[in-house]
Amino acid sequence: MKKEDVRFLMADGLKQSKQIYDGAILQLYVNDIELENGAVVERELIHHKPAVCILAIKKEQEEQVVLVKQYRPAIDEWIYEVPAGIIDDEDPSHQYAAERELEEETDYKAHQWHEIASFYVSPGFLDEKITLFKATGLEKVANPLPQDDNENVESALFTKEEIKQMIQQGEIVDLKTLHALQYWLGE
Repeated sequence: MKKEDVRFLMADGLKQSKQIYDGAILQLYVNDIELENGAVVERELIHHKPAVCILAIKKEQEEQVVLVKQYRPAIDEWIYEVPAGIIDDEDPSHQYAAERELEEETDYKAHQWHEIASFYVSPGFLDEKITLFKATGLEKVANPLPQDDNENVESALFTKEEIKQMIQQGEIVDLKTLHALQYWLGE
């Protein structure tokens, strides 16, 4: 990782930065930052590789969205999410990463791609930026890319009515997924 890739290492008022952890997808820093009022505060900040998420829409008799169900150890739950993944260093573009993740996690490829927006997940302590893509013209892949070794996801199709019900019942708890689905429901 290049120093310029981490915005909070160049922040206004940065007095000192100490890297506490250097992992495969994230780094943890403790920074001393001088505020406008002169106070110096300590902030624990996480640099995370950027990611993509995909609003994959299948149109047949009724429009449906593809979600994946996977276990998330941080919350000790199986949850529904839009397909998503980290942008690897060797990925030539964000869309390439989205295409790869869609195929790996759902066995679909899309013929139309549209970049919707990029957003930060929790900018109070984390610089992870996710780019949301809309994928349409879905078709099953005969020999899809395999899931990553650390993944165990299942994909399923849901209608707009099913999604509205899942949101109302608190079954969708992932922020990137809520954002993507609210976009879809509002179209």
